[in-house]
Amino acid sequence: MTTKPRLNICTTCTASNADAPSDPRHGQTLFDRMQELCATRDLPFDLKPVECLTNCKSGCSVALNGSGKWGYVYGNVDPESMIEDLCELASKYAESDKGIVAWRERPDTLRRNVIARIPPMD
Repeated sequence: MTTKPRLNICTTCTASNADAPSDPRHGQTLFDRMQELCATRDLPFDLKPVECLTNCKSGCSVALNGSGKWGYVYGNVDPESMIEDLCELASKYAESDKGIVAWRERPDTLRRNVIARIPPMD
């Protein structure tokens, strides 16, 4: 049984340009909006809320990972304007063989938001 790659969204993030934490947190808002979007589509990835990706200076943060794939952490994801782009990126990631989405194939809004690239375990 193969599991789908996963888009993990930090629900405790505060946006890096925010003056103070929000209620709900910006990361929770990002997750809620992605969940609404994913509910209406058959997407090649799973969505998972996680607590703290330890990337607080660059919130909102997400992580992409999958079996046999490179993992990525992205920061400064705007819950207002980047939902569709995040969905596109996660779909391209899921459809890739090794988790590598060419820089030019990534949505413009997310190209420069990579915080880390993590090698696959297998």
